[in-house]
Amino acid sequence: MKTKIYDYDDVLQKNDNSYVKHIRVNDCRDKLDDYHKNGYPLGETSGIKTLDENFRWRYGFLYCFSGYPQSGKSEILNWLMVLRAKLNDDKICMYSPEIDVHEQITNLARAYIGKNVDIAFPNKCTDQEWEDALDFLDEHFIFLENGSEMPSITKLIDAFEVLQKEGFTAFTIDPLNWVYEGTQNDNIYSYLKLSLTSLKQFAKIHQVFMIYVEHPKTPAPVRGKIPKATAFSLAGGTMHFNKCDVMVVMHKLTDEDVEDLVANGQILKKVLDNKENSIKFVQFESVKIKSQRINGTTGKVILQYNLITSRYK
Repeated sequence: MKTKIYDYDDVLQKNDNSYVKHIRVNDCRDKLDDYHKNGYPLGETSGIKTLDENFRWRYGFLYCFSGYPQSGKSEILNWLMVLRAKLNDDKICMYSPEIDVHEQITNLARAYIGKNVDIAFPNKCTDQEWEDALDFLDEHFIFLENGSEMPSITKLIDAFEVLQKEGFTAFTIDPLNWVYEGTQNDNIYSYLKLSLTSLKQFAKIHQVFMIYVEHPKTPAPVRGKIPKATAFSLAGGTMHFNKCDVMVVMHKLTDEDVEDLVANGQILKKVLDNKENSIKFVQFESVKIKSQRINGTTGKVILQYNLITSRYK
């Protein structure tokens, strides 16, 4: 089924029932009985065990990742997509207009192998490991790149529709502002509302993951320090929080932050003492989760990020 995108004038002018359909209990009674007998399906693990309590994957959901520059939002998304492909055999479409596609593939290969892939750095992977990684990525990933014009949300979803029919199950947009700000629509608020609704509808109709990255607004310093980004810091206001099913905000931790976490017992001192120079700490904060009983609860998790392997744990 094709995901149609209409504005409100279209809806008002149309006088048939193509926008809604009636569903009675007996229409889906077999599925309800199965849920009653065997339990409602729980959200799926991300592959990072420490996140299971606060973050899970669910087909049909719209996911938003945010955080200040260098906070790790694109890197965590890369690793999570590699894990989905490795553990669940998902096929993933990535639209990342801010990064060169060759660099993106190289970053994904490094995360897949768990080793450096560049001759300029030590512990470079073998040629066979490199070829195996490219074969894996070619089987599970496809990348969309802009042509002479930036796509509207309609054009981007048209591209997603084609790939969904080919078996792709996860779609990422990093960042979203390359889509809605690339239109001629002067009302960004209205267009953002339409864009997020359309992405959510696409995910729900086709039962796929729809994931996008959005930058937060840069706040004014408070006593010389930039406040942490929140669920309501995103460019475009509260619309993101209202529309998405799951929202994650990534935080880059300073040395002072890490010392405070050690003092509070949130990071064991032996972990800090044994960390390599390539290990950084970030905070993964799930600030919104729909249906928390089955998909996890909101909360904060401290993760280690390895700059060499592009992996989190």
